Amino acid sequence: MLAYAGAMKRTVLCAFGLWAATFGCASSAPTAEAAVVEIATTLREFLRTLPPAQRELANRPLSDAERTRWAFVPGRYAGVEFGVLDAAAMDCAQAVLRSLLSTQGYTKTMAIVQLESVLRELEGKGGRDASHRDPGRYTLLVFGMPIASMPFAVRLQGHHVSLHFTFSDGLLVGATPHFLGTNPHELREGPNAGSRVLAAEEDLARDLLASLDAGQRAQAVIADKAPPDVLLGPAAAFSTLGVPRGLSAAAMTATQRAQMWRLVELFARNLRGEFAERELERLRPEFVNAHFAWAGGSERGQGHYWRVHGAKFAIEYDNTQNDANHVHVVWRDLERDFGGDPMREHIERNHRQQ
Repeated sequence: MLAYAGAMKRTVLCAFGLWAATFGCASSAPTAEAAVVEIATTLREFLRTLPPAQRELANRPLSDAERTRWAFVPGRYAGVEFGVLDAAAMDCAQAVLRSLLSTQGYTKTMAIVQLESVLRELEGKGGRDASHRDPGRYTLLVFGMPIASMPFAVRLQGHHVSLHFTFSDGLLVGATPHFLGTNPHELREGPNAGSRVLAAEEDLARDLLASLDAGQRAQAVIADKAPPDVLLGPAAAFSTLGVPRGLSAAAMTATQRAQMWRLVELFARNLRGEFAERELERLRPEFVNAHFAWAGGSERGQGHYWRVHGAKFAIEYDNTQNDANHVHVVWRDLERDFGGDPMREHIERNHRQQ
């Protein structure tokens, strides 16, 4: 375990060096199409470094049913696990993640992975078995052949991480479901006491709630008690939320709308920059009709929940478990989860026989 943790730290530090050496440091961001070419190339290099048995685990057909499955509880998931990768393959896995995510998104994701070591220490006290708390159990799984001109998808999944990216015709056509979580949300002992990986997700929403006047707050707060988890989990259809509830963006001041938009940006900007800009451009027209809702207590340490819900997208945050020190956040898209209709139509048309 210690050897793996050391290797993990080395790969995190070395990943950017590998990235720069492989692709160079361009003076301006590439177009989205160029970004997909880059990602496809990085994925092929990752698959190339794997021995045959691991490559078989890491690559499935695009039509495989696993492509539209997701979860975030501790467990063993389809794909190739970090813990079995040698140094070269782990470097390539890190390069894949850096190619898909922004610095913000990558940093959050890897910090969540490392929280497994914290949980292992906390839950292993007194000789209890906490072997399931393992940063080596996060898996990468590629669907289809990663060639920019062809449809393909990639998933990173493990405890509190489920990230999905779907590509078609040289473009990102789906970046959801997008799930992150932290346990503990706030470290309360040790040298990093007080740190919160998902701090902004809590603080920005709490600040928005505090800015509302009495009338606005009466609309925004939809329940005195927060639900025990996000509502749009793995088994839930988008329609679970019903119509948007809470306070609409149209009923906010310009400053409040900007704060609500920052919540949307916070999630989108976990993605690589070009992808984030494209997603925000797509979401902006419907934002005026989106609603902000809050449930639960308004003070730090109290169980609470919030969401931003538009006609075609929803972002949820829930912090109720473990004495309100355990966070789940999810971004879902009515039209784009797993690539949406374009990907379903492609698979139906071209992969029916698989």
